[in-house]
Amino acid sequence: MPRLSRAARIARWTLPLTFALFIAMEALSVYVFILNRRVVNELVNRSWRVPTIIVSAAGNREREIARVYGADWRVSPPVVIGELPPQVPNAFLAAEDVRFRSHPGIDPIGIARAVFKNLRAGEIAQGGSTIPQQIIKQHFLTQERTWRRKVVEAVLAVVLDFRLSKDDLLELYLNDVYLGHYQGVPILGIDEAARLYFDKSPRALRPDEAAVLAAMIHAPNRDNPEKRPDIVRARRNAILGVMHAHRWLDDAAYHDAIARDVDVTRGALPDTPFPYYLHALRNDAIHEVGTRRVAAGGLTIVCEMDPAAQRAAEIVARRAPASLQSRFWWIRNQSRVDPLQVAILSIDPRTGGIRTLVGGTEFHQSPFDRTTAMRRQPGSAFKPFAYLAAIASKRETTASLLLDAPVSIELDDNHTWQPQNYDEQFRGRVTLRESFERSLNVPTVRMTQRIGVSRVKSTAEHFGFDHLAAIPALPLGVTEVSMRELTSAYTAFPNLGMRADPYLLREVRARNGKSLYRHEAKQKRVAGADATYVMHTLLRGVVRRGTATRLKNYGLGYVAGKTGTTNDYRDAWFVGYTADMVTSVWVGFDRGAPLRLSSSEAAIPVWGAYMRQIPHTPANPAPPQGVTFRDIDPETGMLWQEGCPGPIREVFLDGTQPTHHCPAGIFGRIVRRVLFDEDHFDEPPAITFEKFRRWTNDVERNRREVESAWEKLKRIFD
Repeated sequence: MPRLSRAARIARWTLPLTFALFIAMEALSVYVFILNRRVVNELVNRSWRVPTIIVSAAGNREREIARVYGADWRVSPPVVIGELPPQVPNAFLAAEDVRFRSHPGIDPIGIARAVFKNLRAGEIAQGGSTIPQQIIKQHFLTQERTWRRKVVEAVLAVVLDFRLSKDDLLELYLNDVYLGHYQGVPILGIDEAARLYFDKSPRALRPDEAAVLAAMIHAPNRDNPEKRPDIVRARRNAILGVMHAHRWLDDAAYHDAIARDVDVTRGALPDTPFPYYLHALRNDAIHEVGTRRVAAGGLTIVCEMDPAAQRAAEIVARRAPASLQSRFWWIRNQSRVDPLQVAILSIDPRTGGIRTLVGGTEFHQSPFDRTTAMRRQPGSAFKPFAYLAAIASKRETTASLLLDAPVSIELDDNHTWQPQNYDEQFRGRVTLRESFERSLNVPTVRMTQRIGVSRVKSTAEHFGFDHLAAIPALPLGVTEVSMRELTSAYTAFPNLGMRADPYLLREVRARNGKSLYRHEAKQKRVAGADATYVMHTLLRGVVRRGTATRLKNYGLGYVAGKTGTTNDYRDAWFVGYTADMVTSVWVGFDRGAPLRLSSSEAAIPVWGAYMRQIPHTPANPAPPQGVTFRDIDPETGMLWQEGCPGPIREVFLDGTQPTHHCPAGIFGRIVRRVLFDEDHFDEPPAITFEKFRRWTNDVERNRREVESAWEKLKRIFD
């Protein structure tokens, strides 16, 4: 076969190479076109000077609670070039882009110098980026040093320079430039940096101070006046020298600035009000109207926050850990490595509006929102759904007798589970009311075995819980739930069976007043009004006689709710409600270290301290149709008659009330002595280290057994 000539070989490859080059150029053009649209939408059309107004609509009365700026909702108003002394922007131009006023978005002289140095180095060692290029890189591109990224960056920088004035570009840059971190929060813009390092506004900065901030740009967390003052001084002086050479500083001002020390007068960043709530609200706003609209500013965001209640919750959550640390040495020791956290969530059960959201003890230390993102075992706070399932089945009543005695339940592969009460005691027969109010585990497990765990699972799923396993320990709250799930489920109790969907965001309005999004409150029937009312009376009893009687010390003896201490004393919960507020409190460690405290010791003081400060309606729901009241002997659960203890006024579903009277006289006393234990118990406030060590071994063994059963169930269903 004859060899092709050189011209033929070139011709043979010309068409494929031309086609490949065409495809590459088309792909690059499409990529640049898409980024160009983003530049127009997110930078050119964005008004960083116009605030987003946060409005509270709690109580159906709108009132402004905050003004925030920019995509990340900062509280500091943006700086305006016309209000700054010339030395402030000039210091940054001297440091970053000295020909900014004359170039078209890219600096040919700077590019030539960078190309020469990069060729000598054999890599991209110097970028030669202008301020428009830095804006593009910060907002749209990665930090990788490649020729492709630099080409795209240069094209878009020219577009941006064409579309915005030089003052607008410089103003945008000065408001967004990154100047380090402080207490885990990024320092963005010269306003925040000036207030943090010099405790003054940018309008009051001297030339040397402006030059110090400009000197920090390339490595602000490393090269700042506090860590490396000598390096900062050298860079500052170099920047001042450029300013002097361009006649941006006269001789007197230059020599005065050079002579000054690099001093720092530490200030602080302005506090963002209600940080946990606003962080969650911003996420919801982005979800509903998009990142671009939120970043553009000029919106009115209407939320369900009660500002007074939110402020009270933040103060209580911040103070609670110190109180517990001062009283319990193991809390104090653990907090040194894993700070104790407190979360509070309040929902209006009538609408679902979230009035209060505090996701942790201190936002600046940990912005993690534990009300939504955290999943933990609720412990006994889950029991209301098991007891409601029993009452709704009409197989149990508030006066039913349950056996509090040892029980063994077969799990899998000849393993057994033996649930225990918190005090590891058994007290014979107890009424269902006493079992619930005193949060007894063993009678609860026996009751759910009788009605069927699947019935408990189905009831809880109606209330909004998911991913539940029909295991014997389910009624004791061994499944993991979110705080928002648990709190919203409790809205059905003051509403007599109607669960309200929780929400933060009521409405988003554009600058012209047009509504971009409006939430419609939703309620769903999850249980019958009659059975829910009976459950409500049990929840009232928890506060009147049971594990939450401590709330009476806060003047809150009229509320209803349920404590939740997990079986290993790791988490403490209390979920309580009035007619217009359902509030949950969680206390614990993020890493799962044990509190070794009951909910009455850890969670109820937080709940009480918060709720007694905020207005609420203490009214109870009226009895619905389908319930009957009777006077009952509290020990036997039978109808009361003279000679019996009590009476107490008890409520039943129609047709489930007892029909026999309690034994009275001598015979009655004999029966009570034989069948009923007179001793009662209260949930231990704290457990000893020895008991905890023993419990840890037992709990770990039980956990493995439960997990084994759960894995078998998953294999069956899969």
